[in-house]
Amino acid sequence: MVTFAAFLTIQMNLRSILYIIGIVLLTIFQKAVFSQTDSIPLAEIEINSAGNPLVFKQLSRSIQVITSNDLKTAPVFSLDDVLRYYGGLDVRERGTMGVQSDLSIRGGGMDQNLMMVNGVALNDPQTGHHNLNQAVMITNIEKIEILEGPGSRWFGPNAFSGGINIITRQPESNQLKLDLSGGQHGLFFADVAGTFIMGNWTNSIFLGHHQSDGYIRNTDFNMNQVINESTLKIPDGMLRIYLGYLNKGFGANCFYTAKYPDQYEQIKSSLASISFEKNNQLPIKINASWKRLYDRFELFREDHLWYQKIGDIYVNGSDTAGFPIPGGIVPYKGHNYHRTDVVSMNAGMGFSTQAGNTNFGILARYESIMSNVLGDLMLDTIYGNSGDAWYNRSKNRKNVTLYLNHSYINGRFSIAGGFSAFYNTDYGMHISPGVDMGYFIVDNLKVYGSVNQALRIPTFTDLYYQGVDQVSNPDLKPETATTYELGAKLFLLRFTITGAVFHRDGKDLIDWIKEKPEEKWHSMNLTSLKTNGIRCFIQYRSKHQNRALVKSAGMSYSYLESQKLSNQYLSLYALDYLNHNLALNLTHQLFIKNLQVSWVFNFQQRSGSFIDFNSGDVVRYQPIHRINLQINYQISKLDFSLTCRNLLNEKAVDYGNVPQPGLWLIAGLRTSLDFQFFK
Repeated sequence: MVTFAAFLTIQMNLRSILYIIGIVLLTIFQKAVFSQTDSIPLAEIEINSAGNPLVFKQLSRSIQVITSNDLKTAPVFSLDDVLRYYGGLDVRERGTMGVQSDLSIRGGGMDQNLMMVNGVALNDPQTGHHNLNQAVMITNIEKIEILEGPGSRWFGPNAFSGGINIITRQPESNQLKLDLSGGQHGLFFADVAGTFIMGNWTNSIFLGHHQSDGYIRNTDFNMNQVINESTLKIPDGMLRIYLGYLNKGFGANCFYTAKYPDQYEQIKSSLASISFEKNNQLPIKINASWKRLYDRFELFREDHLWYQKIGDIYVNGSDTAGFPIPGGIVPYKGHNYHRTDVVSMNAGMGFSTQAGNTNFGILARYESIMSNVLGDLMLDTIYGNSGDAWYNRSKNRKNVTLYLNHSYINGRFSIAGGFSAFYNTDYGMHISPGVDMGYFIVDNLKVYGSVNQALRIPTFTDLYYQGVDQVSNPDLKPETATTYELGAKLFLLRFTITGAVFHRDGKDLIDWIKEKPEEKWHSMNLTSLKTNGIRCFIQYRSKHQNRALVKSAGMSYSYLESQKLSNQYLSLYALDYLNHNLALNLTHQLFIKNLQVSWVFNFQQRSGSFIDFNSGDVVRYQPIHRINLQINYQISKLDFSLTCRNLLNEKAVDYGNVPQPGLWLIAGLRTSLDFQFFK
């Protein structure tokens, strides 16, 4: 197994940077430990992403927590940034600033992660590309819980390699907030939030507009979102209604194939959810949701400055959109249109006895798609209400999951186990069991072990997509995996230190592969893929946020190694994992009143390779190191900021042939106002 020492020899300049940063962090940590007193540390934060709610310290799983305090002055502009720099996860960007990214946890694919908001599952059955397309604003996040490792025994089939649960804030006063940013490449962000409280009822509304002209040709974007969240406090419980709408359009230069750089995509997503929870001797949690997503993909961008439809063809000046063949071209026939609907319900109940805590429930989910590409042919063609959208294919499926989990704590020892029984109308019944055990060697040091199984069914893209460079397989089987994990957690004053090693034995894993560069990608089940990994995480949070020299600091590192297929195969996703992933974050005061600096650093070395479009050569991914810096200066209610993204102007590629932006300067202004309607 490759050691951390091998990682340090990858390249000399990176070693020097990490050495300096490590010395600085160590010095700051030492000062921070002896200058702060203990209060409610991370160890006592309640976690909702593991069946019965437990405090962080008691969980015998690898779970991270990112809080709103971590993000107040963080140099981040999207959920993608937060998960990369503060969660230490593999977030592969095609488009920056939250335009389009794929999330990987422990080397899993983009489809293998569960995405939740307030416990409501929001994965899209079309493709995992949409999992980060959520109507969520950073200013409305109270905390983010990151479950690393399988969670199928709690949440069903989508929590294959891990899960994300975003908990939104519950404001305690009437507020108005304004957040403005502007910078290079025509960047302009405007976020407005307002909260009204009357007795036990709270209503918050969030409006956001983000746009940019793009850092290279055809990388512009325009995003708008509206969120309304209402909560009603009742004795021992709460009722919550969450409504969200997201509309984003973006130039997709080489996003899905480098052969056609003038791609464009527009996504419209609507969400309505209602949840109820009552916390008494028989705690109950019920939620129901409906989510609809429209996806319009243009291989040749249609716009007055790009291609325009004339009759049955698309032209841009003298250029006709199409696909070359000997002696001419096959004209481009039009865009891809998809509409997915997901209706879900989750009802759970728990109770406690001398034998421990028991949690059980049912998850029901209906997934459907209408498309002109994905699904089975329909008898009639359905046309959209606006534009030229049309659908002649469809598919639907029904999922039901029953789950039962029990946990028991006796002094320093704890054990938790259970299973889920999942039924799908296409794939039948599957059982996903698991067990976790933990033991406190001393009061602040815990060791644990776990074994859990997981399941994922194919997306509609896996099953049906036929494109200029892809051929799908409608006979794909569900993929399964068993993960074995050993770990430890150490709690020291304001520090939390965790470490884990794991082995995942995957069966029938789904990936897109090909043998030769000139061939098309084919979706297929890999016979077996074994993954070994190491994960460590250090987090420090100051008690005295207003006057501490160091407000927060953190480090995460992961190492992954997977069994490779025979060398003739090229992998699009499964084998392009991060061998090494190091993330550092630091927020500190300067010796000038009200002046604060936040740094994030990320080093990645990715396994796998891609086909360089210009040369046709198979090229291995190169190491990447990114540094973002944000300086904040506060005057009364005004908070001014200057952000430098990619401070060293490094070249970076998360996906082959899709370059990421260089240095990007952004200035910002944030303000808030508390008010009262009634005295």
